[in-house]
Amino acid sequence: MVATRTGDGRAAAVGDERDDARESRIARRVTIGTIVVLLLVALVQLELWPLTAFRLFSTVRTGDSSGLQLVAIAPDGTEQPLRLPGDQVFSTTGHQYPDLPHESAAVQRAKVRAWLVACGIDPADVAKVELVRTSRSADASGTPQVTGTKALLEVTP
Repeated sequence: MVATRTGDGRAAAVGDERDDARESRIARRVTIGTIVVLLLVALVQLELWPLTAFRLFSTVRTGDSSGLQLVAIAPDGTEQPLRLPGDQVFSTTGHQYPDLPHESAAVQRAKVRAWLVACGIDPADVAKVELVRTSRSADASGTPQVTGTKALLEVTP
């Protein structure tokens, strides 16, 4: 923009107003364009990174679920599920349960002993630890009920 300078600065002020108006129009177009693109992606259910349809969870929900857990079994047959305390580092290692059957016997034993100690259980008081897959199904009220268990691995600590 070319503005001539007058003694009172009116021409410069007019040029600044034009620049401000132009910047406002550009900002509005960019904002509206961004919103339109995001809405279009969500409506069409596109998953084009970094754009997403914002589906954070599965669209299919059933009343059935399954999960892995460790169960400590005492010499007298008493079973105690291991519940990793949330205030310890080991609380984040439960995701390693599926890998446990594929580990060497020494690694299995070391991990199981560490999990027992983290849960406050003396490994000497345990005859064996089982990795168990537990299946659950929700009843009519939505309360999950255990429908089956299957021992996948047995480790002697």
